[in-house]
Amino acid sequence: MNEYWFKPKRYGYGFYPTSWQGWVATFILLILVLLAGAVDGVFEEGATLKQVARFMLDTFFITSIATIIFERKLKERLGWRWGYKQ
Repeated sequence: MNEYWFKPKRYGYGFYPTSWQGWVATFILLILVLLAGAVDGVFEEGATLKQVARFMLDTFFITSIATIIFERKLKERLGWRWGYKQ
């Protein structure tokens, strides 16, 4: 039995957690992004443009990998939605 952790949004592109496993995975993603910010030094006063660019690049890679992994636990195919058809 395949249990889904995420459900696609009704409008737009994306998904949201619907089970406790999805919430844990989302929380871990948030921790990884905050950890990348701390390692890159963007939370320090006077962060340079190089540090901010590195943080943005790290965030892009972390969220891209997470999206690929989370998509396997998505109820429907990921894509743009205009609402439910009636």
